Amino acid sequence: MNDTVTAPNHLPSSPLPVTRLRDLLVADVPASRLVIACDTIGGIGPRPDDSYPADPVWCAHLGARVPLLEVMCAGARPLVLVNTLCQDWESAQPMIEEFRRCAAAVGIDPTAVTGSTEDNVATTQTGIGVTVIGVMPEGELPRAHDGDVLVCVGTPVSAPDDDVAPGRREIVPLAEVRDLVASGKVHDCVPVGSHGVAWEAAQLASTAGLRAEFRDVEVDLARSGGPSTCLELACDRGDVEELHGVVAPHRPWEVIGRLASGS
Repeated sequence: MNDTVTAPNHLPSSPLPVTRLRDLLVADVPASRLVIACDTIGGIGPRPDDSYPADPVWCAHLGARVPLLEVMCAGARPLVLVNTLCQDWESAQPMIEEFRRCAAAVGIDPTAVTGSTEDNVATTQTGIGVTVIGVMPEGELPRAHDGDVLVCVGTPVSAPDDDVAPGRREIVPLAEVRDLVASGKVHDCVPVGSHGVAWEAAQLASTAGLRAEFRDVEVDLARSGGPSTCLELACDRGDVEELHGVVAPHRPWEVIGRLASGS
């Protein structure tokens, strides 16, 4: 008898049909549940009145990263990426290309990236909005198990205290998150944002009616993860080594605790 249990957030691999009708995207999602996440960036970029100077392509990457991770960590397959940019079409092109690269990294068809720019009036600040729509099979939502270990993948870093730049080993890439979730061995996971690792662990535990117990670790559990620079996952202790092999060898990876029942 086969006792193997597949985690509920195993991502389906079959392509999802999306067609374009003028300015609309039309998706056929029978017997599926929609999962929607969004994020914004304002006043950060290369434009004259931005409060914090930053590379526009990296801004686009971070704007797409947060909702993409939220959708994938929920066990859904990203289907559509919508970007809304508060600047003219020509100057927005490098950002739009980055949105397409981010989409491709998680399996979104390039034709399923759509958006809008501001071409009626002049603007002097960067303003980015990104919405990601995903689908997941109907049924049970991802949920951690009693006795699961908690693993932090990557390291929480956040501007302006840290240089949140492309290529940092501390920042877990979109494709690695996709592969971790698609393994079927991750029971639940969450991207770590401004509240920090410990706060996100409590949220993950609460969803399953459990509590998080931490061990002495090098990771700063209270430090902001900024634009979801790291990931926290729950899995069987016996699957930790195999999952570790999914990410790059130089990526920070640390077991930070476990989940348990009771008060």
